[in-house]
Amino acid sequence: MTSASPHSLRVAVIGGGVAGAFAGIILARLPQIGPITVLDRDGAFGRGLAYSAKAKWHRINVPASKMGGLGAEDNGFVEWLTETGQANWPDYSTSFVPRRVYGDYISTKFNELTGSGRVTPRQDVALSVTRQGDGYRVATASGATIDADLVFLCLGNQPPSPFPGIEASPRSITNVWAPGALDPVGKDDRVLVIGTGATAVDMVIDLVHRGMRAPITMVSRRGLLPLIDVPAQTDPDPMNSFPVPTARGLLAALLRDTRRKVVAGVPWQTMVDTFRLSIGELYRNASETERARFARHLRAIWMVHRHRLAPDVAELLEQLQRDKQLDVIAGRITSAVATPSGHDVTIRKRGHGETINLATNWILNCTGPEEHYDRLGDPLIKSLLATGQARTGFNGLGLDVAPTCELRDSAGHVQPGFYAIGPATRGAFWEVTAASNIRRQLLAIKDALENSPSTAS
Repeated sequence: MTSASPHSLRVAVIGGGVAGAFAGIILARLPQIGPITVLDRDGAFGRGLAYSAKAKWHRINVPASKMGGLGAEDNGFVEWLTETGQANWPDYSTSFVPRRVYGDYISTKFNELTGSGRVTPRQDVALSVTRQGDGYRVATASGATIDADLVFLCLGNQPPSPFPGIEASPRSITNVWAPGALDPVGKDDRVLVIGTGATAVDMVIDLVHRGMRAPITMVSRRGLLPLIDVPAQTDPDPMNSFPVPTARGLLAALLRDTRRKVVAGVPWQTMVDTFRLSIGELYRNASETERARFARHLRAIWMVHRHRLAPDVAELLEQLQRDKQLDVIAGRITSAVATPSGHDVTIRKRGHGETINLATNWILNCTGPEEHYDRLGDPLIKSLLATGQARTGFNGLGLDVAPTCELRDSAGHVQPGFYAIGPATRGAFWEVTAASNIRRQLLAIKDALENSPSTAS
């Protein structure tokens, strides 16, 4: 690829959250990498949406020791916590620190690079990426253009789409993370939370800390809350051989392995964490039929075992249910008619068809980010799909990428040097949202660049 000098590759990173900050930090280690420009819509470099949360009860859902650092094996986050006195927990393996603290860590490391001039941050919005010779040109909303040899899409999680079947109303909140989204909710208002995953739990905890007195209702198809996490343990005998990758076969193998080790005193969380390291490759190598079967039948079960809760958060949810302050329903919304004070909602319970009627003052859409990229309004994604520079991933999830994370165009051709990182690669790798997954993707790209004859210094 062309570059500013024979051994200097220009890099444009689109998205400045944790993934974008990781990209800048990791790529800056390579001598053949030249100027790195990182664009972020909000200027929240190193934080993004997830790690901009300011409330102390919005916490990482794993112990600090599981967050790692900036390399493959280092324990940088815990070391930084110790060095800076950011936490007072005596045992970091059991500490579920506030998310903003992890954002502090990443943004501090990112700012060290920007201070040295190695990376240039810009608050701007990318509108298009087009081929320019052997490289690419990024056009932004400010009118600027950035020429680059390597482009990284680090867009993070996308906003949710409006929930179908809910009549439009100011009392239906689609983006619960928008600044001040919960401010209009009164302490005695009846709130229906759609979803029972991590975002839904965050909103329930938020409402409780705001002094909510009225009972809160949560609803999802299966009514499954995330399960409890425990301090990390080493798997004494990691499962390293798997059956033919069918959804049923893999689940059966994981259950057998887990039951055997639980009897010996190993927590089930350890085996799930071990299996997670292999699920990306297993998912990629499975047939389209099996991948679709996994997404349809096992996704919700996997998610509650994979994305877990701090023990005290799990206990609070249990206490709220015991006190009748929280009702978790497995079912689906069949109608939600807007009223002057909210919505009249009908829910059909899972399994036996019983219906429940609720008069709600507020509906919070906590179903998670929109993962079907052809539904997004983001101007860059719309441009890439419209011009054929990208196509959606398997089952419409994210964008289609090669095993190298390089984008495929509408004809399936790999676009060298044009990468997607994190949630945009869901259709290819499945496990893509955790900081550890994002770091692993970028470290693999770094290693490939380092060992490539065309880019080695």
